Amino acid sequence: MDNNADAGNERYAALDLGSNSFHLLLAEFRDQRMVRLHTDRAMVRLAEGLDSERNLAPDVAERALEALRRFAPVIRGLPADNVRIVGTNTLRIASTQADGFLEAAEAILGAPIEIISGIEEARLIYSGVMAAAEGPPRLRCVVDIGGGSTEFVRGVESPRQLQSVNVGCVAFNRRFFDSGKIDLGKRNSFTRARRAAQAELQELRHMADEALVIGASGTIKSVARVLNDGELLPIHRRDLDKLADRVANCKTVAAIDLPHLEPQRRPVFAAGLAILHGIFRELDIEVMHVSPFAIREGIVHDLAGRAHGGDRRADTISNLMEKGEIDRNQAKRVANTALQFFGQLNPHSVTSQRRMLRWAADLHEIGLALSHSNFRKLGAFMIEHADMAGFSRSEQENLAYLVRNQRGDIKAVQEHYGFHPNNDLLLCLRLACIVHRDHMDRPIDGLALSADGPGYRLEIPSDWLYDNPAIEDLLELEVECWAEKNIKLTLGSS
Repeated sequence: MDNNADAGNERYAALDLGSNSFHLLLAEFRDQRMVRLHTDRAMVRLAEGLDSERNLAPDVAERALEALRRFAPVIRGLPADNVRIVGTNTLRIASTQADGFLEAAEAILGAPIEIISGIEEARLIYSGVMAAAEGPPRLRCVVDIGGGSTEFVRGVESPRQLQSVNVGCVAFNRRFFDSGKIDLGKRNSFTRARRAAQAELQELRHMADEALVIGASGTIKSVARVLNDGELLPIHRRDLDKLADRVANCKTVAAIDLPHLEPQRRPVFAAGLAILHGIFRELDIEVMHVSPFAIREGIVHDLAGRAHGGDRRADTISNLMEKGEIDRNQAKRVANTALQFFGQLNPHSVTSQRRMLRWAADLHEIGLALSHSNFRKLGAFMIEHADMAGFSRSEQENLAYLVRNQRGDIKAVQEHYGFHPNNDLLLCLRLACIVHRDHMDRPIDGLALSADGPGYRLEIPSDWLYDNPAIEDLLELEVECWAEKNIKLTLGSS
């Protein structure tokens, strides 16, 4: 496929590595309207491959990789900033054994895979659904049943509440329909699955109150087509009740015979339907509209926003700075100095590295609102575990690492897929924090940071040191900290 776009028609690729299926979307914007150029999907049922210790079965991993080999030609050739590949529930909960699968997948696709939180997944789904929404602004409740989790979002133009529940069609299929049987006489698997879904949803009963309810993605679209002669028309409670009774009375999953039900969807249809029926009952829904868009379209809109100055991550950082009562002047001076050092050390650095360094500087004092003595540890914990809209799990881990190690001993950490501590970024942040430890503006004209073999060298004018004697002592301590990591930092004077 030709990935070269006309001038002004930038192309974007979104790939969703879901627990049930993988979905690819190639799109471009024409007159600010998204146009779908190419779509593809593969029903890999990744969640079926997780054992009790959350390891991924080799045959399922290979099935997934084979699908990615088919997708790869569409992605390769696009600018790196125009591609986003996200992993959802199954890859969120998989053990580090799955790192090998992720590395193999990245090699095939030629682009990194971001593991995103359930809340970030919900945000992207809402963004996609809103892209197809019509009519005036109004309160909406968006529901998306995936293979491993179900996302709920309540909002108007933007999300107000986001929830992710560990209830999914593949996971429920393994839990309740693993034998392939449904009606066992005294014990009905469909009824048990529906009740289990309702039990998980009790705290979400308010989500649909006074809202237009919209469903998205595979399970809900499949049910809509079965009920509406193949069309994506609204799902009504009375019709869903009848369909649920019909499926519950089937002896086996294989015996399910419904119009417009795709053969690939059949194995997990009973589980997905049970979840949807539970949602209708627990949230007291009478009618659910169906959106043709979901997470993939949300990813594309997010990418376009990043390309044109609307990066949601920047808004998240700003919100955290406000909530954490961060001294913005101090954040700015540390960021500017850190970036100046980094420019000396890596004059041809990529945008993503400079962005990560600025964000770390912006948030380096976020823990001060809670504790002066433990602010680095608390700040890192907040960053790693917060629901940070727009960020992947690895981005949060890397930010947390930089904030945790901005001064003092540099903690050893175990690297894994997506998390590889960057010594260049860390050194530049630490040096900037030293220069501005007293929260004072202090130019670093004349200071020069460079690579020195496997280590670093910092040249400092003697008169600069004379004017800043306390900083000289801190720099000497910095040399010792890096020596503990067997990395040499040399201080030179001129």
